[in-house]
Amino acid sequence: MMTIQDQQGIWKYERFFPDVSAKNRITLGEGATPLLKIEDIYFKCEYKNPTGSVKDRGLAYQVSKLLENKIKFAVISSSGNAGISAASYCRQAKVKLTVFISPRINRAKFKILKGFKAKIIMTLKPISSAIKYAKEFKAYNLRPSTDFHAVTGFSTITYEISEDLPEADAIFMPVSSGTALVGIERGIIKLGKSIALHAVQTGAVHPIGEIYDKNYVQQDHSIADAIVARVIPRRLQILQAIRASHGSGWVVTDDQIVRAYKWLKEHDIICSYEGAVSLAGYWKAKEKGFNYKYPVCLLTGSYYI
Repeated sequence: MMTIQDQQGIWKYERFFPDVSAKNRITLGEGATPLLKIEDIYFKCEYKNPTGSVKDRGLAYQVSKLLENKIKFAVISSSGNAGISAASYCRQAKVKLTVFISPRINRAKFKILKGFKAKIIMTLKPISSAIKYAKEFKAYNLRPSTDFHAVTGFSTITYEISEDLPEADAIFMPVSSGTALVGIERGIIKLGKSIALHAVQTGAVHPIGEIYDKNYVQQDHSIADAIVARVIPRRLQILQAIRASHGSGWVVTDDQIVRAYKWLKEHDIICSYEGAVSLAGYWKAKEKGFNYKYPVCLLTGSYYI
């Protein structure tokens, strides 16, 4: 088991966290991701995390709390990234994990997930099935959008950006459940910073973006297939965070996402379409008159064929 003595990971910022004893602090070396500047935009490369996504930050803390509370059984519903991350951290912590997934899961992500010892159950209703499973088998539900502890690890994004770019004045991020956004805001509050938060969603799924952005094209599906949450438990927290930071929400089409993805690729960045969503949102915001000197786009995951 890799602990804080081996690599710091999110625990570099332990002074900001609710207490977790040193022996229970799990890490795979998450965080400390590069912040790259291309032209007038900064990119936080979260696809460089151990399992290839920003989810590692949240799960590192969540699974550490399982150890702290002597919990040995967990469950999670996932569209892919969170399941992979949870399986990886639970393996390190020797916590038995059951993952509920949809038949629509990305094939490449499914293949990676099968490489872990986690029990995988495919169902048309992964979220409700996981909730029922948790109650029936007394397993801890790690679902990021509802687990109280999921927010903490994501706050480290703010701490890192503030160290590398103290002048950062806006963060654009793809939003599904929005847990990362809430965590980032927590970091902003603790540091006393003023950074505008922008939630970017797709033409297929946009319960947050549509509140702010009325100029969008509705689509049946999106290539950014990790943005799936239509019911958002932390909705009020997200809206409050956006309002307090003087940010906004945006809805982008697949054409806009592909344009952003190709631009990133031309600049030697290969990330997920979800990551490209953030850049597409930044471009749209700029067209609408939002101007920032030090904007940061979160590239939240790896590209899966």
